[in-house]
Amino acid sequence: MEKKGLIVYNSIYSSTSEAAYWLKALLGEDQHVEVKHLVQVISVKPYDYVIIGSYTRWEKPSKATYAFVKKHAADLAKKEVAYFLTCGDTDETQVLKAPGQKAHLIAGRNYLLDIIDKFPAIKPVSIAGFGGRQVMPHLHLIDKFQVRMVEKLAKEGSPFSGLDIWESLVPERVEAFANEIREKILGLKPLTDVKRYRNFWDSIQPANLSDPGKVKYSPKPYNEHHSTGRIYFTRSRIRGGLETAVSLLAAWAGDAGVRLQEQKKSFFNVYYHAVKSYNGTDITIHVAAATMQEDPGNVHIAFRCYDKPEKRKGAEEDIAKAERLLWAEGRKVE
Repeated sequence: MEKKGLIVYNSIYSSTSEAAYWLKALLGEDQHVEVKHLVQVISVKPYDYVIIGSYTRWEKPSKATYAFVKKHAADLAKKEVAYFLTCGDTDETQVLKAPGQKAHLIAGRNYLLDIIDKFPAIKPVSIAGFGGRQVMPHLHLIDKFQVRMVEKLAKEGSPFSGLDIWESLVPERVEAFANEIREKILGLKPLTDVKRYRNFWDSIQPANLSDPGKVKYSPKPYNEHHSTGRIYFTRSRIRGGLETAVSLLAAWAGDAGVRLQEQKKSFFNVYYHAVKSYNGTDITIHVAAATMQEDPGNVHIAFRCYDKPEKRKGAEEDIAKAERLLWAEGRKVE
């Protein structure tokens, strides 16, 4: 029997609603899938599966999304459910170190882990953080404030600085998420001609309204390296899965005399504090590894050290050792 589905969303600037209708197209026009704003939904009882989408607010889905899930929690727990959100950054190895806060993972699917923890009876079949699209001059005051604060706090630089339009949405993530729903919920084969639906994403909008020749930001490069007075940061990717990264990092820690302290682990990423004494001072290297939906078969690994250059020389040398081990035997992906 054909399954009846609901894609329910909460949106401010239309990126999330755009993604909802994009997903409907990818699931197939022959499928019985309704798309509704969450205020239009009285009950989820008539549906076999529910896909819930939200914008991001303060590193979480919107309050209205939490309220929707809480209201329908008993029924959702009996159904196949998936979550997606639109967000700013999509690098799931991203660490935020803000004054007065403990350094922690942010971006992408990391923003969905709290709602999953709060409603454990609901077991999502799939989750995704797509990135998003923001037109800076038209943001609400609170959103402008948040964007500017992130710009100031971003230790390795802020890619949206100076842009009128910040485009971080990764279309391959939308497509991978839709294909996962097709396979796991609908029992269909994945679409291979996904690009013909990218009219939902394609835009003639430039990154800067005063300079139409300036290209939009999308996406972050997979291989990065920054050494400034604020941070030593390096990011790359290797062939393999998350457990490959975990094993290699453990080997590196043992060889380099680093204390590897797990801070957070999910099915798609892991975050460590790698602590070692250099010249009598304990220094922490922030290590994060993640698999990403748009890049199957590879794992992305980032190292960050926030100490001043004169103090972190030994840490930089140990990071270089880690990367030599990670990249050995042809594992590095350019």
